[in-house]
Amino acid sequence: MTERQTAEQICPEIHYKKDRDRVTITGCYGIDGNLYIPDEIEGHAVYGIGPYAFSDGGEETDCVYLSPDAAYVGERHRICTDEVEEIRLPGRVGEIGRYAFYRCRNLRKLTLTDSLLDIGGGAFTGCRLKEAEIHFYRGEKSALKSIVDEIRFAIRAILYYHGAHGGVQTARILFPEHYEEAVENTPARLLVTEHHGSGGYYRQCFFNHELDYKKYDELLPFAVTEEKEETVIELVLGRLMYPFRLSEKSGSAYKEYLHGHMEAVGRYVAEREAFDEIRFLSRTGCFGARAVDEAVRRASELGHTELVGVLMNERQKLPAGKKKTFEL
Repeated sequence: MTERQTAEQICPEIHYKKDRDRVTITGCYGIDGNLYIPDEIEGHAVYGIGPYAFSDGGEETDCVYLSPDAAYVGERHRICTDEVEEIRLPGRVGEIGRYAFYRCRNLRKLTLTDSLLDIGGGAFTGCRLKEAEIHFYRGEKSALKSIVDEIRFAIRAILYYHGAHGGVQTARILFPEHYEEAVENTPARLLVTEHHGSGGYYRQCFFNHELDYKKYDELLPFAVTEEKEETVIELVLGRLMYPFRLSEKSGSAYKEYLHGHMEAVGRYVAEREAFDEIRFLSRTGCFGARAVDEAVRRASELGHTELVGVLMNERQKLPAGKKKTFEL
């Protein structure tokens, strides 16, 4: 058991099947939907998540593991479907079975590594996963495309690229929502499929299990045309604050977008109390007077007093005589 694992709450009761030295999880039992699965169970590596493991399908199991704290946990029950909220998968998991998370409608966050490349059919059907955190140790291949292909709603990916000597580079990527709609063309007696949202384009930015950052960044015009301002601002700030594989040309395009939407940027940081984003915008000279003034106005309306104080301090930093301009 690693130091990291002992510091977190391990799922108190885990059902699994064992094949030689590999363990496949078939079900988790506990009292809440935040599930932390250890890397090893009784000396055997956790390699897979079985079919229907967190859905309401039938469970096939051979063994039961009880964590050291299981005796102190109240009456346990199977955690599945609507109860599942957050899952940390073991670092060596290389397979997720079909319909493993079927109808886990409240699953917010999934943490995994680049050991996982293949996901069974329908694994995330009926899910509204909001965030996928992936740790890379072997390169840039992962199961991210398989995940976002099954989630039509907006999903955020936090990607950590671990270097050989302990350094970590981070990317924060937004895949906007998208959906298809069948519209009847009555005169022609045809059904025409219409696509909504730019998320469909962004979900095509992969090659051989790797995210193509250049292609992703080139899609900004589609997001601007089809998404709300706050969605584009989130996407743009994610790329600028965590510029993994970001070219100078694309970085300039993102900054130009912020320049043209200062009031919207101000509302965005105020409504989300986005202190990190404010610090970034200030540090890089991208927080113009129009953005600050709008942020102060909106934060005051919402009663975010601490944020108003921070913003007033930012306003004082603006050079005299230039408080109505913005410079990249």
